[in-house]
Amino acid sequence: MFDASSSDASSVHRTIHRLDGLVAVVTGAAYGPKAALGSVFADALCAEGARVVVADIVDAEPVAAALRARGGQAIAVRVDVTDEASVEALAAKAEEAFGRLDILVNNAVVGSNIPPVPIGALDVAAWDQVMAVGLRGSFLCAKAAAPRMARNGWGKIVNLGSTTMQDGLPNRLHYVSMKGGIQALTRALARELGPQGIRVNTLATGLVANPAAGAAFTAKPELVAAIRADRAIPEDVTPADLTGPLVFLCSRDSDAVTGQFIVADKGGFFT
Repeated sequence: MFDASSSDASSVHRTIHRLDGLVAVVTGAAYGPKAALGSVFADALCAEGARVVVADIVDAEPVAAALRARGGQAIAVRVDVTDEASVEALAAKAEEAFGRLDILVNNAVVGSNIPPVPIGALDVAAWDQVMAVGLRGSFLCAKAAAPRMARNGWGKIVNLGSTTMQDGLPNRLHYVSMKGGIQALTRALARELGPQGIRVNTLATGLVANPAAGAAFTAKPELVAAIRADRAIPEDVTPADLTGPLVFLCSRDSDAVTGQFIVADKGGFFT
């Protein structure tokens, strides 16, 4: 019988940092609203031993400072993910600070919290902004990170996806289309970069209880309740619920996984 009081049992609970020695870049990781996804992701990777580059178009130093205060290694870098020179500078700063680049989390996005807009009222500028940050930004960041990962013969790219890509979401055509493009990017990159030891996956969810989805949670509580009730596990999905899958996809535990659409939504969408 397993004896939890034995010395062997206690050794099971020793701290294991799955990302020790690795360097991760997380985009869209400034605090903004408290508990935004990117800052939670940066915290989770740092807790697993990664040295983290907290990147955002706004000041992300408070996030990096908080990670350092808890004993982690982190720097903040301002970046415009739609600008190739800015993204290349981000990757160069990661290498300059920590000597390498192993993990990229493409979290920067625009569109998840915008009001519903029917196609007749959707203007080109709004479409272009959502595509530029979400899809162009993910492409540019992967383009800058891939050769640096290839030099080490290993790397992980995690793109943030959405189940709206599969089930469709009316009146958010630009956001849903961008997320569909993200999965196409994931599949193509996985094929292209696999021979260089780089794995590329999409981590997707549905509605997450975080400030980016604040309008839905405050203005339409009945919709939120219906989404919650329809899940196999009828609970809210929180940013913390995504950190376990994220760390898995960033670690060597998932080395056999690439090109995949990994859904963490408590059973809200079954294909």
